[in-house]
Amino acid sequence: MKHPARLLEKFFRGECSEAEKQAVADYFAEHPEALQPWLTEESWHSFHPEDTLSTDVSHKMLTVIEKGTWQKKKIKTIYYKWIAAAVLGAVVTGFVWNRYHYQQAMPVAAVTPVTHAATVQDTYVQQANHTRKMMSVRLKDGSQADLEPGSQIKYLSSFAVTGREIFLTGEAVFKVAPDKNKPFTVHTGNLATTALGTVFKITAWNAAKGPIRVQLISGKVRVQPDSMAGMKGLKTTYLLPGEDLSFDPVKMTAVVHKTGNAPIKQVTAKPAKEIFTFNNEPLANIFRLMSEKYRLTIQYQEGTLTDMSFTGTFDSSKESLTDFLSTIATLNNLTIKQTNNTIYITP
Repeated sequence: MKHPARLLEKFFRGECSEAEKQAVADYFAEHPEALQPWLTEESWHSFHPEDTLSTDVSHKMLTVIEKGTWQKKKIKTIYYKWIAAAVLGAVVTGFVWNRYHYQQAMPVAAVTPVTHAATVQDTYVQQANHTRKMMSVRLKDGSQADLEPGSQIKYLSSFAVTGREIFLTGEAVFKVAPDKNKPFTVHTGNLATTALGTVFKITAWNAAKGPIRVQLISGKVRVQPDSMAGMKGLKTTYLLPGEDLSFDPVKMTAVVHKTGNAPIKQVTAKPAKEIFTFNNEPLANIFRLMSEKYRLTIQYQEGTLTDMSFTGTFDSSKESLTDFLSTIATLNNLTIKQTNNTIYITP
């Protein structure tokens, strides 16, 4: 038959019947040079013949091929010799099928990008209180930050893994989970307040120009100036419970003084070893309960306690009732005073 272009295309698509396959095989046996346009180096390397032609037939085909390829390298001669040997019957079909699918896969493999493990970048996480009430934020290390309305904190996503550094704008109370290996530090303007297992309050609405106030409620904190404040003579200060530090960022001066709550006589909690747990409990309810339990008079005006609540635990075996009430007062900007067996709670 003459050059069967359409039949060859159909054959290489794998759509030929058995009779058509035989016709193509016979054609290649008579015209082995017709294979050349259909062959590539890749198809040769991917093909493994399972059958061979008789010696006289293969020599005949090789002679025809060598006439047009005598200047090619030896590997090309061997290449066509094996291809010529593969055009009969099922061998041709297997070779062409393998060649066809290999060519289809090659472009995909060639453009497959090399993937590399993505590097996780440490980014800042922001928590802001846009409500009109205090918002509690639980941190990864178990610490808690109680943000006043309009306040916000910022920290790295690796917080509690590589360190515990927080940047505050506004006002917040921090209840720090103990971790001796990772100091808990809050940055506000020129100051860095560091604590290890304690409760403290910081007010810094405009750290660049306005005053910064650090109030220690329990435990111990270190207030350290940055290099600029240090050049102005400001020194590192350690605060004890009941003390607070006021810093003026314009004058670069700091003053430490006792809180407005005057020292009061310690009231021993009775009965001992009693634990009270509160969850957003109104302060008025707490004061009534403590007054009944410990037979004290706690005077306050309920109107001044509107929207004030407390979440926490009072363990009478670990702290006195006086300390517990002082903590509540400090957290809510209240003043506590005592005269004999009467405790006064005022704004």
